[in-house]
Amino acid sequence: MEVKVWELKSGSVNDYAPLVFASDKDIESGMFDTSGTSLSWSKKPKVEVFVEPGRKKPKPLADISALTSGALVMNDKAKAALEPFLSRFGQFLEMDCAGESRWFYNVTNIIPCIDEARSAKRPSGSFVKEEFFEDRLPLDAAVFKDPLTAAAVLYVNEAGKAALERIFTEADIVGAAIVELGPTKKPRPRP
Repeated sequence: MEVKVWELKSGSVNDYAPLVFASDKDIESGMFDTSGTSLSWSKKPKVEVFVEPGRKKPKPLADISALTSGALVMNDKAKAALEPFLSRFGQFLEMDCAGESRWFYNVTNIIPCIDEARSAKRPSGSFVKEEFFEDRLPLDAAVFKDPLTAAAVLYVNEAGKAALERIFTEADIVGAAIVELGPTKKPRPRP
């Protein structure tokens, strides 16, 4: 039986405003490292809502917002709904967005499972479509990273996808996408 793996990411920036870092120093400090290591912050970093050039106000914020590759950012509603499931696979770190809490979800569940020999790659070496060693993939619901793509991609297995979709629906969470790996399909954001 083939074990299916999906990518978990923030949804469409065409519909919702992404967040941006308020301080270059925070970025340079490495505090937003998405390589899968546990993070510890001595202060709450500030993030801001991105306003497109030429617009007076930003698009609406989603419950799950884009900020950087390899991580998700959630509001209090999304954190409350998702933390019982997601806390097993990573950590929630508090940020300040115009006086409101936003939560940086850092996945620390690292599973070396990408089969480089069978995966399609670009000339640059980045992956076009990952293939996995099926015997290394978790059978129970899981969100995880592989060391080869940890800074850029959050993976979820079939059982994890089902669990997340149930939570998204029950809690009416918008802004997340669970998409097929590879270049053939465009992500479909949740309405």
